[in-house]
Amino acid sequence: MLIRNLFTIVLLIIGKACLAIEPIVLAVENSWPPYSDKNGNGLSKNIIIAAYNAVNVNVEFISVPYARALKMTEQGQVDGAFNVTKQKSTQAMFNFGNVPILQASASFYYHNDSSLNFTSVKDIPKGTSIGVIIGYEYGDNYDIYKSRFREVKVASQSQLIGLLRNKRIDMAIMFDEVVKSKLNEMGLQFNDIKKGTINHTSDIYVAFSKSKNTIKAMNLLEKGLIKIKE
Repeated sequence: MLIRNLFTIVLLIIGKACLAIEPIVLAVENSWPPYSDKNGNGLSKNIIIAAYNAVNVNVEFISVPYARALKMTEQGQVDGAFNVTKQKSTQAMFNFGNVPILQASASFYYHNDSSLNFTSVKDIPKGTSIGVIIGYEYGDNYDIYKSRFREVKVASQSQLIGLLRNKRIDMAIMFDEVVKSKLNEMGLQFNDIKKGTINHTSDIYVAFSKSKNTIKAMNLLEKGLIKIKE
């Protein structure tokens, strides 16, 4: 009887240990280099791995299109998704910590023959065709005015660059470091499209699911980010 009880206790201890080390699963966009490439690898993933390593937590990744990453997180299929901007629209859907993983700036871009050069979203006229990525956030200010634009939604930055160069859209909003990376990947120069004013600079976060208990995972990431930044 004593042996049986001891055996039961050991099994319970092992079970709890397994639960304690269960990895966190995050979805990552597959088209946002240098932050996340087609395999999900890049600056963002490196920072997240380092942060979770700092608090002895394992993390696994699933590489999918951005809109799919958000949907999986919303439905609780994964614990979270990253490279997400914290703004009103996303805070309604996901949990966010207080510490971003990084910061990124996005600007207005035009084809080289364009005479357009807006300094703010509010100055863009009604009916202007603007290229954007499906599911992306472009700041609270953009959300206020976007209903008056003709948004052309595509799946990748490469498509936006192609639309601009072929003059199929008036302008696009793209993240600057991503544009540099994509132009290089496409064998183009940075001056093959025209860069305008910065639209917004975003703090980039991991967005955690509200459909499952992810508060601990979120707090552990924040603790780890603070550690590695120190």
